[in-house]
Amino acid sequence: MKDTENQHAHGAKYGHETWIDDVASKDIQIEHGEIHVVEETRKEKKKHWLRNRVTVFGLASLVVAVVGWLVAGVFLSEVSIGGETVSAHQSDAALQSIVKQQAAAYKLTISYPDGSKKSFSLADMGLSADAAKTVHTIRVHNHALSNRLAWWRPAPANLVLVSNDAERNSFLATQATVTIQPATDATLSIQDGVVKITDSTAGKHNGLKDPVNTLEAAASGMQTKPLQLQALSTRPAITAAQLAPYQEKLKGILNQSVSFTIGAKQFQPTVADKSDWVEISLKKDGKRIDVTVNDGKVLAYIDTIAKPYIDPPRSRIEFNREDGTFVVLDKGVAGTDVIDKSKIAAQVTKDLLAGKAVKQTLEISQADFNTVSADDYDKWIEVDLTTKRMYAYEKSTTVKTFLVSAGAPATPTVTGQYKIYSKVVQQDMTGLNADGSSYFQPNVSWINYFYRDYAIHGNYWRPLSYFGNINSSHGCVGLPNTEARWVYDWAPIGTPVIVHT
Repeated sequence: MKDTENQHAHGAKYGHETWIDDVASKDIQIEHGEIHVVEETRKEKKKHWLRNRVTVFGLASLVVAVVGWLVAGVFLSEVSIGGETVSAHQSDAALQSIVKQQAAAYKLTISYPDGSKKSFSLADMGLSADAAKTVHTIRVHNHALSNRLAWWRPAPANLVLVSNDAERNSFLATQATVTIQPATDATLSIQDGVVKITDSTAGKHNGLKDPVNTLEAAASGMQTKPLQLQALSTRPAITAAQLAPYQEKLKGILNQSVSFTIGAKQFQPTVADKSDWVEISLKKDGKRIDVTVNDGKVLAYIDTIAKPYIDPPRSRIEFNREDGTFVVLDKGVAGTDVIDKSKIAAQVTKDLLAGKAVKQTLEISQADFNTVSADDYDKWIEVDLTTKRMYAYEKSTTVKTFLVSAGAPATPTVTGQYKIYSKVVQQDMTGLNADGSSYFQPNVSWINYFYRDYAIHGNYWRPLSYFGNINSSHGCVGLPNTEARWVYDWAPIGTPVIVHT
């Protein structure tokens, strides 16, 4: 009863919850069945408070230390380069050496629709690894927060690539593209004097979506999973909509008024005649076209209508031998010709392209022959721009005669005495047309350069009827390929070339 009374008395004094809270902060002792609450001393309270503070401070210090280690990259000790795990704390030179080895060994596999697979090196794809930049990137990425938080996992490294665009594009076209049905470009043509457009059609192929980025991303990450070619649509390079403005330009040229007057007679070229003067060609990018008027063809038309009134002169050819003797190979003959006909042809071209009516009077006058001299060379070449003939000589003996197509009136061949200074079996040729537009002629063969970019070479894109009849080039002397090869084989570097009108 005593214990019960004491408890009730105590509870009455403090209240049940107040008593528990108060006791919880004190030491409790039980002696002879009685509960005794022992008050804490000031010293014990202070010790209890310090112990709690040390515990909290210790945990906070540990968190700060771990975060500091992550920030400092203490745990970042490994990196994965092409599947090989290496220490990231190695020197730049050591890591660059590993990058070069892994890049040289790496091959990307392409899976084809027929189930076959091929593997290609970076060099095959027109790519190479920049080891120095790759290592720099490794250093930067290793300190990224995402890599620090996953410190136990080797950080993956991507190669920094250098691309040879031409080789890479060639690889994509030949090794990462399988043509099922080629696309057909829209075409622009003149048929019976009528300008027509034939529409384009889409094609089909197996290839890569966004091929450049897909290829380079896979190679940069040294991807081991094969790239799978997909069924894709092939877009035509030129559509009917792109040709519509050129159709209107052509119609304007063909409908333009053109007349030539010789004496009392007037000549008006037909639509078919003017159609023959027009040339339609692709630009170098293969996505645009050029519509031009060939002044060489205009000149050929002038020669045709003036033929009954003219007799072109033939040049006198002579040279002095080293022994002092004088030899005349051709005495030359005076003749008659249209005055300034090359300038007239160039002006007609300019007016037609500008949408102006053409009205020209052709005056006939006597034309004296020119005199051409040559030294006593073992081999030398003569080019007559007027007669459109070329001659190969061995000393004073003519060994071969050629029909040529030299520079058009607006882009004439240089005249004078030169020597062959360079020979090239085959190359692409580019330059500017007379109107400032560009041209691109691939695979020109048997080239003999004799002055700057002027050369004697094969011309496969002109019909045989041009040679000996129409000067149509941008300044070079063109021959059929078979005859150009003969010149290439016969004439060594240093062979004199004499060009005259």
